[in-house]
Amino acid sequence: MQRTHSGRPALIRRLALAAALSVLLAATFATAPLTTQASAGITAGAVTVRVEGTKTTLLPATRVVLSTSRVTKNGVAADSCAGTSAAGALELATHGDWTASWSASYKAYFLTGIEGLSFPSAGAEYWAFWVNDAPASEGICGYDPRPGDSVLFFPDCYGKKCPKSTGVLGVKAASVAVLGTPFKVAVTAYSDARGTPSKAVGATVSAGGSSARTTADGTATLTFTHAGALTLKVTAPHAIRTEASVCVEAAGAKTCA
Repeated sequence: MQRTHSGRPALIRRLALAAALSVLLAATFATAPLTTQASAGITAGAVTVRVEGTKTTLLPATRVVLSTSRVTKNGVAADSCAGTSAAGALELATHGDWTASWSASYKAYFLTGIEGLSFPSAGAEYWAFWVNDAPASEGICGYDPRPGDSVLFFPDCYGKKCPKSTGVLGVKAASVAVLGTPFKVAVTAYSDARGTPSKAVGATVSAGGSSARTTADGTATLTFTHAGALTLKVTAPHAIRTEASVCVEAAGAKTCA
């Protein structure tokens, strides 16, 4: 997959911004470990927000219930986003730990940093925005997540020198595993604008001291040696990592809720 870009030259940047509104906040997969609500104006339905950095997960899958409170990042009330937008979801999930600069020409914010990881507006790297395993067709201020949506932010790159990505990884596995019993995990890679999955071959799946690589059918089998709550971590070269939660119990114990 060659991911969506935002290059340095003005013309390229205009084309990139038009094609990938994911980096603009237009003015108009996993169990969540945290649920956050705004103090007022709560709306029904929850969405999940995850932020991946260049080397580590900056924000694990975090479920938030959206609010009608507007979001302003530059102190100017007129430059605000609806709390029910993906920007509102990011605000709640990170407790406001993201930065953006205002574009007067686009009447929008340019997302520059999340959880301490920043990219200059003139550089080749930028923050990409995906919804439900596919590139978002709108900016995060213009897109209103639906209940159950999964919103993902991750570093992307535009330009000939950028490495070609193999996709955004997704993982499917049972939520409960049995101690000492083989546990199968399926890994997919989403690498086009429609979110079409393909089998991820050679991805590494690890948790609780057990590790395995996916085979030709995109699956890996792990055997856990101790019980408890674990996090499956899934990585692959030139791909956006993912993770999922699994509870390991002894045979017949039924200790996992």
